[in-house]
Amino acid sequence: MGDGIGGPVIGILTNNAFELLVSHTRKDNQESYGKTERIVIGKIDDPEQPQYGETTKEDLERALKGKFVSCNVQYRDTKTDALVCNVFVQKPPEGF
Repeated sequence: MGDGIGGPVIGILTNNAFELLVSHTRKDNQESYGKTERIVIGKIDDPEQPQYGETTKEDLERALKGKFVSCNVQYRDTKTDALVCNVFVQKPPEGF
């Protein structure tokens, strides 16, 4: 897909999936996205934890809950309707 979405993480679902409140989308996105999306992590990049590896649900909650992330969408899983994304932990945009 190659689309990009971003927003705060509002819930942790499993050790590699979370719920995102979609507050930002790239203007050149090819697909449309809901107000909230389930995200399955393909890869994660957190500058504060560069060696981020396999996690438990609790680890993921500590790392992501309430943080602003941007997601590069790889594809939508047709069985679960979740988006498989590369996830990047960021500072929230100005005024967020």
